[in-house]
Amino acid sequence: MRRPLILGSTAALLIAFCVAAQTEPQTNAPAIPMREEGHHHLIFQNSYVNVFFVEIPPGESTLRHHHDLPYISIQPGGADAAPAPSGPPHIGYAAGNLTHAVTNSGKVTQRNIAVELVRPQGTVRDRCAAIIPDQTAQTCQEDPLGPMHPTKRTPLLETDEILVEAWELAPGISTPPLNDKLDMLIGGMAGVQLSGASGLDSANALRGGILWVPAGSSPVFKTGVDRGGRFIAITFKDSGKQ
Repeated sequence: MRRPLILGSTAALLIAFCVAAQTEPQTNAPAIPMREEGHHHLIFQNSYVNVFFVEIPPGESTLRHHHDLPYISIQPGGADAAPAPSGPPHIGYAAGNLTHAVTNSGKVTQRNIAVELVRPQGTVRDRCAAIIPDQTAQTCQEDPLGPMHPTKRTPLLETDEILVEAWELAPGISTPPLNDKLDMLIGGMAGVQLSGASGLDSANALRGGILWVPAGSSPVFKTGVDRGGRFIAITFKDSGKQ
């Protein structure tokens, strides 16, 4: 019998939540649905996504569980980030229909955000990051953050239904209102304050820096004088303000 995945770092945990089915220990015991596994906590859902905050204390293991839907793994931001994030944000992707169990062998609690994609995704393709096995990421020319380029949006992954981008913001900026014609889910916010129409406020973000941004919210992003910010943005192509 193959053992569950053993993890000892935040980066390893992010990868493990997107490991394909061949890592599954071969047993006759049926796996439980992911939403019934006690370390997975549903924090948000609508017709596009089910968002789970996953938390595994040191020395604990998840039960053997099954993921029916494709999902994106995001490193948490805010108070749930461990350790504090630096550099560009990263994601993982799994196509669904996989079964696994995860063990945290480290000394700190491991946390992850799992964004289940409710609708069929069609073709999945890497953009400027190598995420999907056996694909080649695009070569993307990017300007470094600085006074001339205070914000950076890097496309990471795209399907027929969504576009996933990593946002990075320089210290001490306030962006113009975003002309957002499509719904977005923002995750892993760190060092960013967000405000917008209809009372949109990052102070109301859910665990891990999760915030739903409806089309037409015109969000404004601000960072502190001494610290830049970052987050992952998932845009839903067939959404929009009616």
